Amino acid sequence: MNRRQFLLTSALTSMGWFTIPPFNSWGMVSEKQKHPLSFFHTHTGESLEIPLSKGRLLPSVQRELNMFLRDFRTGDIHPIDPALMNILSNIQRLARSRGTIEVISGYRSKKTNQALGRKNHGVAKKSLHMKGQAIDIRITDVPTRKVRDIATAIGFGGVGYYPKSDFVHLDTGQFRTW
Repeated sequence: MNRRQFLLTSALTSMGWFTIPPFNSWGMVSEKQKHPLSFFHTHTGESLEIPLSKGRLLPSVQRELNMFLRDFRTGDIHPIDPALMNILSNIQRLARSRGTIEVISGYRSKKTNQALGRKNHGVAKKSLHMKGQAIDIRITDVPTRKVRDIATAIGFGGVGYYPKSDFVHLDTGQFRTW
């Protein structure tokens, strides 16, 4: 943990915001903490609101989410890791946000990832987007820098910050930042 992460974690803890349920279980989210997640896909213009039921994604909601976060370039659909929704829910709760989550990228097929990698050297060859374990977002009522800071303080998964493009990458892999 670097100095910035330590200071942010200390600040969030002292403010009483750092009471996060375990990430290995959707079911650990209390009734008080639950709220629907509202999404807008910046490339397709589609919107989706995900209701939480007893802290879990119902199978029908999981199917809707998979379709919504499909590879918009190819139309390929892949299962999305529900832990991403847990991360987003916790970020919104800690930020006291009710804003819309704007999706820049969800699932990416291998074909799309390779094409993006040829254009941009920052695209990982083994991107977690290809496993349905990553999402690139911004939240309408939270600055992306704050989204990054909260996600980093949570310390779960990967957190990439792209200030010029104004989005944050979140994934359910090993904790790391860039």
